[in-house]
Amino acid sequence: MQHPPRPSISTAFFLIGQDSNVADFIAALGDLPIDGVELEYRIPAPVVPALRSSLRRIGVPVTSVHNFFPLPLDHLKTGGGGDLFSLSDTRRDEREEAVKRTLQTIDQAHDLEAQAVVLHCGQVSMAAETRGLYHRFREEGLLSEASRQWLLNKVKERDRRKPAHLDALCFSLEKLIRAADGRHVRLGLENRYHYHELPGPDDFQFLLQKFDGAPLGYWHDTGHAHANEQLGLVAEGDLLKNLSDRLVGIHLHDADGLDDHLPPGQGRIDFQTLAPHMTSGVPVVLELRPGTPLDAVQSGLDYLTARLHE
Repeated sequence: MQHPPRPSISTAFFLIGQDSNVADFIAALGDLPIDGVELEYRIPAPVVPALRSSLRRIGVPVTSVHNFFPLPLDHLKTGGGGDLFSLSDTRRDEREEAVKRTLQTIDQAHDLEAQAVVLHCGQVSMAAETRGLYHRFREEGLLSEASRQWLLNKVKERDRRKPAHLDALCFSLEKLIRAADGRHVRLGLENRYHYHELPGPDDFQFLLQKFDGAPLGYWHDTGHAHANEQLGLVAEGDLLKNLSDRLVGIHLHDADGLDDHLPPGQGRIDFQTLAPHMTSGVPVVLELRPGTPLDAVQSGLDYLTARLHE
């Protein structure tokens, strides 16, 4: 039986800031059992050349890039983010700004010889009240009947408001797909944490069928999927089962309830179920929360290796 390939690791755990020493990050990679890195949206533009040359020097490839990359100088104070701009904004100027910034990310991915760009696609404009929802879950353990009905009503409101945002997203994707095709980069639509973010669980099939044949697919996030399963928004395992034929990549991290981006072994996810989807053509990226200690990163990788090779 062929073992799954070793994962890449997202730079998120280290927080490479404007004043950070790139050499410290390279040293932190050390002997970690990884096959590459994902460069994410907190990395400021001036740091990229030194980071790129250092990674090439030690022979560590960039397997994927997370939009919006790099963090533009005019947005340094924001700290960056995958939702810094919205590809599904119904306001044309805002949406075009998101497209422009994503095109820059695609160019960067091409220059870095990365396989894929991970996309957040915005959200439905509504009073989502997510803090209240998560407070209910943590107080109740599992959602009570009253809380489930409250969430159901919120989902119905989301669905009423969603079509205009999906149309806007399609306008954006049409432009991005043309660029990605020319740059030989695949775009991964990531499943999101919050119920009002796009694409929702029911939106992937529509989008992937609409753009069938394009360099566009599904990017699976293990912790986001676990959170949505806990809330009853999607059946356990359904996202990966139904979309595996269009899988572009995986963000891999552990989760316990709604607490995610944990090192493997610190939560409740059964990583053995992911093994059939971890093939040589699919980037698998360990994405841990900023500030995760290096020994916890190593322990998580050791645990993951042991589970996947059982």
